[in-house]
Amino acid sequence: MHTGDPVTCTDCKAMLSHISKITKDGENQVWICEYCGTSNPVDLVSEEIPAEADVTYMIEPAPATTASGRSGKDESLVVFCVDVSGSMCVSQEVPGTMRLKGNHSDRFNSLNTHGENQWLHGQRRDVTYVTRLQGLQAAVDSQLQELAKEHPNRRVALVTFNSDVTVVGDGSGIPLTIAGEKLNSEDELMRIGSEVMLPTSIENSRDTLGKQIFDLEEGGQTALGPALLVSTVIACQVPGSKVIICTDGMANTGLGNLDNLVTTEDFEVASVFYQKVSTIAKSKGVSVSILTIAGTECRLVELGRVASQTGGQVNTVDPLKLTQEFGNILADPVIATQVVATFLVHKGLYIRNDASKSSRAVKEVGNVSKGTEITFEYGVRRTSSKSSASTTAAGNSEAAAGVSSSASGSELKQDQLDELPFQVHISYIDLEGAKAVRVLTQTKPITKERKQAEMYMNMPILSTHAIQKSSVMAVEGDYTPSRLNAYMYQRLFYRNVSDSKMMNQYSVYNKRSASLADKLLHEQKTEAQSSGLELCDLDVEESEMHTGDTVDAGKTKETESKMLKLFKNSSTARAKRRMNCPDAVAQNAYVNAASSSRAMEDDSDD
Repeated sequence: MHTGDPVTCTDCKAMLSHISKITKDGENQVWICEYCGTSNPVDLVSEEIPAEADVTYMIEPAPATTASGRSGKDESLVVFCVDVSGSMCVSQEVPGTMRLKGNHSDRFNSLNTHGENQWLHGQRRDVTYVTRLQGLQAAVDSQLQELAKEHPNRRVALVTFNSDVTVVGDGSGIPLTIAGEKLNSEDELMRIGSEVMLPTSIENSRDTLGKQIFDLEEGGQTALGPALLVSTVIACQVPGSKVIICTDGMANTGLGNLDNLVTTEDFEVASVFYQKVSTIAKSKGVSVSILTIAGTECRLVELGRVASQTGGQVNTVDPLKLTQEFGNILADPVIATQVVATFLVHKGLYIRNDASKSSRAVKEVGNVSKGTEITFEYGVRRTSSKSSASTTAAGNSEAAAGVSSSASGSELKQDQLDELPFQVHISYIDLEGAKAVRVLTQTKPITKERKQAEMYMNMPILSTHAIQKSSVMAVEGDYTPSRLNAYMYQRLFYRNVSDSKMMNQYSVYNKRSASLADKLLHEQKTEAQSSGLELCDLDVEESEMHTGDTVDAGKTKETESKMLKLFKNSSTARAKRRMNCPDAVAQNAYVNAASSSRAMEDDSDD
């Protein structure tokens, strides 16, 4: 690891790397930036010039008191924020008879002093009825046991919500109840959360907290928004901490109310609140995960945005399978916070999805785990609309592989270059509080042949990019662009399958992308039937947009052109789609948005 700041181009902000060339101008040293051509005077000794493609610079050392504690052990905080509203009493049949810990039936049986038969006519006696809360209690208790065994220094706090919010903490003190107008005061909720004492280690609190878990009872409404804010502020005491929300209903009390919203303006008010929670969590290195109960509607499109922006997970689960989901979340620790990724390309290229068509793009990622992947898409600048030469960097994206244009002649100088440079800067704060920048630099060969470029593509990486991009479009209400993007990449993959391994990868992509695309198509058809075409961008037949294996990859350019001419969604249509987005669509989109190329490869190997 290098100490001090990296040498940076005064124009494009690229960083000196192992591919940079230092020349002499008299007695002075000059670095001509390989990205923009700017001459940068430098004063370096050979040891200061990076020798490897992957270099990390220490910008600021960790403070004396580190995030993981003076002992260096994992003392991060997990806040279980659980729904105990009335709907958590809903039960489901489980084959066999079992005695559940925390079952309150003994209390009710004591009222039957004469021991009379309490069974309903025709009621099965070979099953056990398990409520959602009982499933949740068992899952949390199981995780407390696992944490105490595997991570005894971690800290755990419990927050519950129904019509009120109750801060149980680590179970050692008197629970604090937040009710009334306080549920509508952002300042008051943040003050209360910041004053909650840091819990003791789970090694010491496990038994007390477990008892508190099984003493919970259902009843009341759903003050999810206030509970989320308080839980997040509590977790902000320790960077790298997690908040896990488990709910079966829609927020309907206090800040962040998502129930009975009539206008898109009402929805935007709630949306602003959840965006504030995301910003607070990201700034302190806290990830928020959302678990909802299958068969319920919680407006996951908005709750899931908090998880997506903070590096958390989103899932809809059977209450009897919560233990596994909690385990998956806790097994994916945050490894760095306040992560910002900057992607730079040669000035003859530009970053797609950027109105300025800049050669530099910045993404504020926030919290990351080992499985976090982000992608960038670039294209070649056009010298004129009639240009037909194709200059690409091989194997990175369909955009670069298939653009029928040349870059600015004087800038790219394609006849003089054999390869183009690419660079990524990843600035981050580790869990000890140290600030660093990791710089990765590569060059890629140039080709004018589309087939040659596509021959070297990495399908798992491109699949990840395509699925992530379609998912982001979907949650923003851009249904047709989302489906079109999935279809365009499906065509690219289909025409380049060359062996059984790639066929498996292609099948995995189709399965994931088609699942979301089919849901979006169903929503659009429903929209067309109920609201008319003024709110619907459905303009082609289902067979022309479906992303499954049955698609004819040899469709004509006329069909593709027709699809590209679909009129754009109005802002009103997008807002209404977000407000009315079913949880099944949102959950699918957020899971896809967290896709990784490693998972794509693993699935294709199965």
